[in-house]
Amino acid sequence: MASLGFVERGFASGGIDHPVFEKGRGPSVLILHELPGLAMPCVRFAERLIGAGFRVHLPLLVGAPLRHAALANWRALCISVEFARLEAGIHAPITDWLRALAADIAERAGGARIGAIGMCFTGAFVIPLFIDAAVATGVVSQPAIPLRIVYRTISLGAGPWMDQLNISDDELQAGARAARSDQKKILLQRYADDRLCPGRRLERIARSFGPQAQLDEYSQPSWWRRVADPPHALLTEEYDRAGENDHATREALRRVIKLLNEQLAPKGH
Repeated sequence: MASLGFVERGFASGGIDHPVFEKGRGPSVLILHELPGLAMPCVRFAERLIGAGFRVHLPLLVGAPLRHAALANWRALCISVEFARLEAGIHAPITDWLRALAADIAERAGGARIGAIGMCFTGAFVIPLFIDAAVATGVVSQPAIPLRIVYRTISLGAGPWMDQLNISDDELQAGARAARSDQKKILLQRYADDRLCPGRRLERIARSFGPQAQLDEYSQPSWWRRVADPPHALLTEEYDRAGENDHATREALRRVIKLLNEQLAPKGH
């Protein structure tokens, strides 16, 4: 990561310790990487935000920097107490660490509030961050836990899991209350054909956050992709895979940047 201009620092809280990679100037944005890890698709997404005028903070939650290892990371997370073994409806200790990290980033920025973006297995982890004053806004992109491989493969096995999240119900309610009371906006997004992140999951979050939530669903123009290889990673791998004229990934990034600019601008601007 150093070769790409990122500065590494360690951050420990509550017995949990992870490295954090930082780069850029401007309002701070905490980016939580997807299941493949802190690999180049996530780094390229971070670079796009840096180019838009933000300072990004990338904690390495599992795996090695710049290594794409979805299967190995999945195996590690499934037995990790820190991540509550990826079970639904349960508090994961990593969210306490993330809240402490968000507060530390805000303090280092002179008290300026920050934005947070979670994607895939970290998507729902953004919600508890809303509880604290340090976080002004957040993006929940294609939250994928819990998931069902059979449903991802052949669309069979719909059920209650489609509404569930890998945070506790209390955290969802507390995050939503804080957003409503402090007028914090949350952006929810997914591909309409994503079978790792059912629409019902985002609809549940949107109902909890009420008028503070914006829910965006995007279509994949290729019928073959929609059927045989449903799209998922809207801001990272799908962005890299798509052409410059692809509406979904470019529009999704535009809306993320618009939200961050609006919510992180200094008061009075």
